[in-house]
Formats: sequence, C-alpha cells, structure tokens
Amino acid sequence: MPDNVDAIRWRIEEVDNHILDLIGQRMHLAKQMGQFKVGRSMPIRNVRVEDQVIARFVSRAKEAEISEGAAKRIAMLLIHESVDAQMRIPKAPEAKRITVIGGSGKMGNWLCKFFAERGHKVMVHDIASSTLFPFENDLRRAVSGADVIVIATPIGRTPDMLERVLSLKPKGVVFDVTSIKAPLLPLLKKAAQKGVKVCSVHPMFGPDTHMLLEKNIVFCDCGSKAGLKETKALFESTGANLREIKVEEHDAIMAYVLGLSHAINIAFFAALAKSGRSYRELSALSSTTFSKQECTAKAVASENPELYYEIQHVNPHTKEVLDLLVRSVEEVRQAATEQESEHFVKVMEQGRQYFGGE
Repeated sequence: MPDNVDAIRWRIEEVDNHILDLIGQRMHLAKQMGQFKVGRSMPIRNVRVEDQVIARFVSRAKEAEISEGAAKRIAMLLIHESVDAQMRIPKAPEAKRITVIGGSGKMGNWLCKFFAERGHKVMVHDIASSTLFPFENDLRRAVSGADVIVIATPIGRTPDMLERVLSLKPKGVVFDVTSIKAPLLPLLKKAAQKGVKVCSVHPMFGPDTHMLLEKNIVFCDCGSKAGLKETKALFESTGANLREIKVEEHDAIMAYVLGLSHAINIAFFAALAKSGRSYRELSALSSTTFSKQECTAKAVASENPELYYEIQHVNPHTKEVLDLLVRSVEEVRQAATEQESEHFVKVMEQGRQYFGGE
C-alpha cells in the first residue's frame, strides 16, 4: 500500500489514465459498430440494447463502490458519446449543394459545420465573409446553384431576406431557422401555394451544442409537403427528436417554451440584482432549488440581449403570456400572505397535477 499522499495521487492518476484508455477503446469499437450499421442501413440507436448497458452498470455499482445513480449517469454518458460518434459517420445519400445565408453568424456557422460533416457541399452568403467555407457575395448566384437554401439571419432581417430569396425563383428547398415565424407567414404560405419547396425550422438549442442526441428540432409545415420532407431528411439519423407542427401554431407555443422561460429567469436575476445581497453571499448558502435556478439564470444572463429582446418583442403572443405570469406571481404572493395554507397548497397541487403527479 502507498505510504504517502503523493504516492496515492500518482496511483489515482494511473487509474484515471487507464480508464480513459478503456473509454478510447470503447469509442473505437462504437465507431466500428457505427460503420457496420451505416453499411447495412441499420438504425443507429437501439433502445433495448441501451437499457441493457445501463442495467449492466447499475448491477455492478455496489461492487465498484459507487451509487446506482452514479453508475447510471456514467453508462448514459458513454452511450450518448458512442451514439453521437456513430451519428457523425458519413451516410451514403448523394451530397447536396447547400447555401447558408448568414453562415458567418453563430447559428449559421453551426449549420455550415453540421452539413459539411454530413458530406454536403456548403457555401456561405453573408455581409461578412466566411474563412471556413466557400463564400459567394452575389445572392443570385448563391441561390441559383443550390439544392438547399438556409436563411440563418437575425430575426429582424429574415423577412426581407426570405422575400429576396423567393423573388429569385429558387429551384431548391428553402427554409429559415428563425425563432419567431409570424413575420414570415404570408411569404411562406404564398410561396407554398406557388409550388416553391419551403419549410420553416426551429432548432431548440444554441450554436454551442455538440451532440444532437435527444435535442428537439421543430419543423413547421408551411403547406409544401415536398419542402417539409426534404428539410426533415437533412436532419435524420442524428438522434435528434424531429418534431412537426403547423407553422401557424409555432409562435403561440414558443411564447411559453421560450418567452415565458426566458422572462422567469430574467426576472429572477433582476430581483437578485435589486436585492442588496451579493451573488457570492447568496450562492455560498444556496439550496438545491436555488442552485438549479441560479445555473439556468446565469446561462440566460450570458446570452445575446438583442436576440432575447427580439424573441419577446416580435412574438405576437408575448403580452398574453407575460400577463399570465404577472397574475400567477401575484397569486403566489397573495397565497403566501394568507393566514391559512389552503390557497397555497392548491397552487402547488395544480402544478403537481400539471406535471403528471398524483
């Protein structure tokens, strides 16, 4: 047995390196499995096998002197990394020529890399040149030769760019990735009626995302079945959840999914900033709930404020949702000040039932 702290640390480091070597071997085997599946057009994910892997880890948790929860988290992490590696293996389908308008921006650049990794030929059209991908500053040429035109411009600029693209009579499928669809509705519906292959997409994640496994991507049906089908096909076999809705439903849903969740976190850190209590003081004594909320609020606070403003400002359903939030906060305030707990308990019970609790 090692007789000093440094010796123990060195042994731990050796074990850590061995663990990483074994993980590397596992990833190599996972990629071999992925090549096998791709070559035979087999689905990448097999939930039954994934459950078996998790059960195997959990069954040996006690032997490894870790909790069952930790064993499950380790298994899921390894599964996710393996599936992500397999999803990145180039598929056989014919490569498409994809123009990303706004490809020099954060989300546009993410899309460029995503499509390039999947074997497509990517071109960028933007006010700022791209150093990573071929650049075309003439919009007509960028559109005319493309099988797919992606509009990844800021929310306020997307309607004008969509109109300009459609005026060039594109032969390829056209879709945007903006967070609010109301300003685009007339253009998208009219284009679909004329036979243009259009769709509207909303990736429910940011440009820092590495793994698409179990991430949501929303595809809005604008009236072009061909446009919807071709657009969804670009994101298949990624492990992402491909969700389909009518374009008219999008903003009403996003007023809750984005607008309400953003507003709650902004109000949370705005209240803390006005509290007179320092962040360090509160964080040092944080509860489990505070820590979770703090983590989300910090992430929101670091986001682009102009983008978050547009998400709130442009969505026509924002006012009704924020009014509902104000009324709900007022109800909690009132219930918390009443002498009896009945009202407060009722509010809590409504939440429990909403989330499927008994």
